[in-house]
Amino acid sequence: MSKIKFGVTINAAADMLYRSDYDAIKKIAQDCERLGYDTLWVMDHLMWGEYNEGSVFEAWTLLTALALETQSIKLGPMVACNSFRSPTLTAKIASTFDIISKGRLIFGYGAGWKEIEYEAYGFPFPDPVTRVNQMREGITLIKKLWTEEKTSFHGEFYEAKEAICKPKPLQKPHPPIMIGGGGEKYTLKVAAEFGNIWNAWGVSIEDYKRKVNILKEYCDTLEKKISDIELSWTGDILIGKDEKHLNKLISKYGTDISFRCTYNNCIDILQDYIDSGCTHFIFSLYSFKDELETFMEEIASSF
Repeated sequence: MSKIKFGVTINAAADMLYRSDYDAIKKIAQDCERLGYDTLWVMDHLMWGEYNEGSVFEAWTLLTALALETQSIKLGPMVACNSFRSPTLTAKIASTFDIISKGRLIFGYGAGWKEIEYEAYGFPFPDPVTRVNQMREGITLIKKLWTEEKTSFHGEFYEAKEAICKPKPLQKPHPPIMIGGGGEKYTLKVAAEFGNIWNAWGVSIEDYKRKVNILKEYCDTLEKKISDIELSWTGDILIGKDEKHLNKLISKYGTDISFRCTYNNCIDILQDYIDSGCTHFIFSLYSFKDELETFMEEIASSF
């Protein structure tokens, strides 16, 4: 069985949303590496928090800073929004980051969804199908720039004319590509075609199983093995010391968080996802900050 990996989305803690505290984020990143987490993620949003008045750093800038503050933990955007930067520029940014981080980039990529930040920052917000088609064309162009000496491309949305992307990424043939999203008609099809990793955000075990089966169908159509794609899950988690503590957390954070457990049954719930093919769990710091160390000692060590 594949190694079970654990990661953290670092800039999504509730107490960070209203203070731009880079030193606090840096310390948590270093703590995650020290504790043995496999991956560290930064959400790619321009506005966040209640009423979108929170404080959130630009993703690639923050990732680059954290790459210099850590040594071995893998890093990536959760996930880079195709709409915020042209694919040609994104290819250049990611290639540079892979070199600075000494080959630690996992390239998370998605179609974008948060309409209010598109409108606030002046980005067009087309319908979901168009956004996914733009993402698919974007990742096609990015891969070409990473692997070709010169790239010429003329698509429906993007183009390049004898573009040179040097230096190339350190990882060959390119950094692993993680397609984020659970859209069953379009996004999962892109994940099957381009993804080295697929990531679903916050879905229940029932939804996860269904989406994995649909992803497998798309892989079969492409004559690919789903076993060649790493399956991952990310989202908020409520983990209580006991049922009483868990109920207090539910009162504090709400009932929308689908991954709720105590230290007594957390392994069983994780195992349900593992039995469905998941080998990589990524927890948002939002409701997980106080459990970083205990989780690794009592739960992660069991896998």
